[in-house]
Amino acid sequence: MNIKANSRLYFSFLILGILLFFGSCDQNDNNDNGNGPASFEMISVDYITGGSAFFAADIMGDMAKVDAMGFCWGRLPDPGMEDTCNEMSVLPGPFSFRAENLSGQGPWYVRAWYVSGGNYFYSPSRTFQLTNPVTDSQGNLYPTLQIGNQIWMGENLRTYLYNNGNNILSGTGMGNYSAMPAPAYWFWYNDLEANADTLGLLYTWFVITDERGICPAGFRVPDILDWENMIVHLDALANRVGSLDESNRELSAIVGGMLKTRGNTQDGNSLWEPPNGGATNITGMSVEPSGLRDPTGAFDGKGYNAAFWSVTEENSKDAVMFYTHFFNGGIYANYFNKKSGYAVRCMKQASP
Repeated sequence: MNIKANSRLYFSFLILGILLFFGSCDQNDNNDNGNGPASFEMISVDYITGGSAFFAADIMGDMAKVDAMGFCWGRLPDPGMEDTCNEMSVLPGPFSFRAENLSGQGPWYVRAWYVSGGNYFYSPSRTFQLTNPVTDSQGNLYPTLQIGNQIWMGENLRTYLYNNGNNILSGTGMGNYSAMPAPAYWFWYNDLEANADTLGLLYTWFVITDERGICPAGFRVPDILDWENMIVHLDALANRVGSLDESNRELSAIVGGMLKTRGNTQDGNSLWEPPNGGATNITGMSVEPSGLRDPTGAFDGKGYNAAFWSVTEENSKDAVMFYTHFFNGGIYANYFNKKSGYAVRCMKQASP
């Protein structure tokens, strides 16, 4: 085996959610299990990036007779011990591993494995493809990642151009523009260009809904259903936006953490202020606290929250946005003034 890792992620509720999502095609398909003491109930691949993939499986049976287990992956069908494999602690139930440093176009394959008395047993093989970076109309390059059946940009949008080449109006130094009927501006947080590389740009809702478009080719600014589908995929118990009221804006207590970068400003590993609660970035979404721009002229929230537009209107004045905080792992939905400046993550549906 090329790689050995004795780590285990204790996100059983998360892994079970992934497995249930793919379970209709995987359950009880115990290819190559033979007459071994254990069997693989399910196996799946998710949270795929341009260089990594998250594997999850579920093993049941007489685990006292299992000597080791893990995953094997490679470029040919039915990978085995002659390919790249990891080794994990032997425990029953869901287990997972993120394979890193992958490269190359075309299909990859993965199988879970265990060994008992010198005999190796394998799960069915699963196929996946790495995601590709995309460029906007200005030539900025963005990593991408797959969550379920969606492809998301791995960084906030930072283009100054509409897709037809027209300039998006700069709001730098604008001050209070709240009296304007439909301000269509971009902003650097605190009017500092240095924030663009790490936080992207902040856009008013009138920019993101302009018919000229701002997302890379094939991508779009998500609507409320796109956000909901991603959140429910990550947390099957998540609330829907329509079920929220003024006393509760939380969609999920864990999904925000699954999207946020790990660490904080104290340990130097993130732009989030401590404690950056619940942050695992298990999806690879790498959300940083980009803050917001208020129509009155104030910037607020850098280090403390990340807020993203949807194209869905609440009414003639407000539109629906999604946000996460520094103090916990939740993700929330609310509606705010369309004149506000928030970050944008473009997405599209994955190919079948």
